[in-house]
Amino acid sequence: MAGQKFWSNYFKVYDVLNIVIPYQELLTELEKELDLNQEDVVLDVGSGTGNLMMRLKGKCKKIVGLDFSDAGIKIHKAKDPSAEVIFCDITQKIPFSDNYFSKVVSNNVIYTLDSDNQKKVISEIYRVLKPGGKFVVSNVKKGFSPVKIYSDHISRSIKKLRVVKTIILFFRLIVPTIKMFYYNIKIKNSGSAKQYIFFEPGEQKRILKKAGFINVSEEKFVYSSQAIMNSCYKL
Repeated sequence: MAGQKFWSNYFKVYDVLNIVIPYQELLTELEKELDLNQEDVVLDVGSGTGNLMMRLKGKCKKIVGLDFSDAGIKIHKAKDPSAEVIFCDITQKIPFSDNYFSKVVSNNVIYTLDSDNQKKVISEIYRVLKPGGKFVVSNVKKGFSPVKIYSDHISRSIKKLRVVKTIILFFRLIVPTIKMFYYNIKIKNSGSAKQYIFFEPGEQKRILKKAGFINVSEEKFVYSSQAIMNSCYKL
């Protein structure tokens, strides 16, 4: 897992993704798969700057976020001062009792861990999830391409907003966009250096089954087909 300095710089520009159409659709897919109700108590493992949590807030009884980045939490709290976010190294014990949450979600986080810590985190998620509870997880796949995500956004933005508006928006956000692209390339290269473990097709499903989850869904390719999403349940 990268250190605080990297994630601090990363999260300073992360919210530029909120204008990226494939990212917007990724959050929509996660929300849809969670299928929330007003009785759900939800955990977001690796909540970052809070984009998914803010989207889900009010659609469930309670939602709590965990993150290892002071900068990410600070940005989240600035956007939503009432957000319940806990600083937590997710490779350690999650600070909740067994069978606490009815739903757990994790978006593009577990791939930043080595294989042993991936297993630890998934095991901890299983522990804090109620029997019958649902876990929804998405991670960028091995060989993912930031270029495909951004080019997909640009082509679709042109269709939606037309060329002139797309160009104006691009130049307004060019600096954070370039920085975000740079950090995504660094993340991809870290995978090549074995610092991060990206999932091959079918691998995320296999790991979830091995951890004891049942009814593991077929993988769904999201985020311009650069990430893999699965859902599953605790027995």
